[in-house]
Amino acid sequence: MTARRNAWFFAAALVLVACPEKEKDDKDEDDDKKPTKTSETTAPTPPASTTPAPVTTETAPRPAGIETKVKAEVDNRADGITGVALPVAGAKAALQTPTGWTTTKGETTVVTAADQKARLAATNFGAEGADAKLPAAATAAGLSNCQWAGREPVVAGKDKLAGQVADGVCSRGAGQVKAAYMATEGLLVIGSWDEGGDQANVFGSFRSVVKAAVGTDSIAACCAALRQNAKSAPPQQIPFYTAAAGACDNLKSNPQGRAMLGQVRAMLQAGATAPGACR
Repeated sequence: MTARRNAWFFAAALVLVACPEKEKDDKDEDDDKKPTKTSETTAPTPPASTTPAPVTTETAPRPAGIETKVKAEVDNRADGITGVALPVAGAKAALQTPTGWTTTKGETTVVTAADQKARLAATNFGAEGADAKLPAAATAAGLSNCQWAGREPVVAGKDKLAGQVADGVCSRGAGQVKAAYMATEGLLVIGSWDEGGDQANVFGSFRSVVKAAVGTDSIAACCAALRQNAKSAPPQQIPFYTAAAGACDNLKSNPQGRAMLGQVRAMLQAGATAPGACR
């Protein structure tokens, strides 16, 4: 009887000893299932921006084939050529063109080297800006498909005229030629040269730019205005404008030409109105 009682107490003790261990195991298992807390929360990294940087004149890609020349050739240089004066009607600046080159006058005056490998094209521009006149001036010089690099500011000629220049390439016939232009004081001039062409005289002409003489320039502006009016005037007025334009041309080389413009105005009084440039 005593042995049986002892066996019962021994079994009970085993149960009591085993239970705390089980509870500890269960607690450890529950702790493993709980999420671990951290003292800091890491913010997600924002995606990299895919918006490209804006393109400016300085960062824009330069068209293939364009060489950087004109700014260095023109800016703050007064060593222009001395040749044949090229006044441009309506412009407040004038150029010298190389001696021996052939001049073809028109709305855009074109001056061409004897070997046909270099050329200058000059015209005027007003409030519309030089860019508006570029295509027509290039066409007059036999150029097409011109591409220009970004414009750059310059101080041009001995009169230190403020201007803009740009390098470019154009098509001429089946080939490609180098080109450059300068715009200052209402004067736009494009120079272009084939391989081996006389680019030195092109840039020498650019550097010869000066402020136009007031008297000569105003007469030229009057003559150009008369010819322009003749193109759009009613038929009965065309003879008056044409005759006045011819008389005006004769005054360009006359030292008293400006004073004699009154004769031109008198020729128009009978049947047409004098343009503003002739008043």
